Amino acid sequence: MKKWFGKEIKIALSVLASILILYVGINYLKGINVMKPANYYYVQFTNVAGLAQSAPVMIDGYKVGLVQEILYDYDTNGSIKVLLNLDKKLKIPVDSKAFLETDMLGTASIVIKLNPHVSEYYEHGAVLKGEVNAGLMQNIQGELLPQVALLMPKLDSILTGLQALVNDPALSASVKRIDHITANLENSSVQLSQLMKNDLPVILDNVEGITAQVNNFSDTLNSLPLQSTMKSVQETSYNLEQLTNRLNSPDNTMGLLLNDRKLYDKANGVLGSVDSLMIDLRLHPKRYVHFSLF
Repeated sequence: MKKWFGKEIKIALSVLASILILYVGINYLKGINVMKPANYYYVQFTNVAGLAQSAPVMIDGYKVGLVQEILYDYDTNGSIKVLLNLDKKLKIPVDSKAFLETDMLGTASIVIKLNPHVSEYYEHGAVLKGEVNAGLMQNIQGELLPQVALLMPKLDSILTGLQALVNDPALSASVKRIDHITANLENSSVQLSQLMKNDLPVILDNVEGITAQVNNFSDTLNSLPLQSTMKSVQETSYNLEQLTNRLNSPDNTMGLLLNDRKLYDKANGVLGSVDSLMIDLRLHPKRYVHFSLF
């Protein structure tokens, strides 16, 4: 027994165990579980930019394996084979496709689209159809960057116009006027604050006094005998109306005096005669007055 388990044998076993542990550890760091059974498939691409070993293989957002190896096919000179290490339980239907997709950060992954219309499956080690999906960065480079390049001259013109506008003296004058207006508004605000602080309480006191006087006047009006006064006014108005009717009616003395035309003419004639008499008396007093001393 000592002959078979000597120092050399122990060293050899230790080296083999170290190599085995190193192999398992490296594959574990790559995401490959060598202790777990797996299926291997190949996918052919014309471009694998961004794809690296240990990249995830996804189905419907779920990780089902990883990229174990990337090989250039020197026989075809243009095709690149990607070896996929997939779960042993996974069966890939015929005519399923594998897509190379790149995220915003440029990291690539393999996405398998299973064909649900067939019941026939690929054998272990079969070659799947591979396609490259344009990622976000490729869309930006292919579509957005040319449009941005077309916009650059326009942006340059816009910036030139903005620079000319900024350097225009009228803009500086406008800014100064705005500053002046702002200063005036600030002063007005301060004055308004002082007014609100000093004069407003006095105004409010005056308003309260006026309100009190109005209330007192209203109370006084309420205390007045308005109903009896209105009744007296109505009676007086009625009496005036009766008096006016009587003056306009010819069935009374005042009515006759005011409404009889003949009486008016006679009175006017009498006044004319009296006036003539007074004039003749002033001119010929001897006709009417006799003086005798003896």
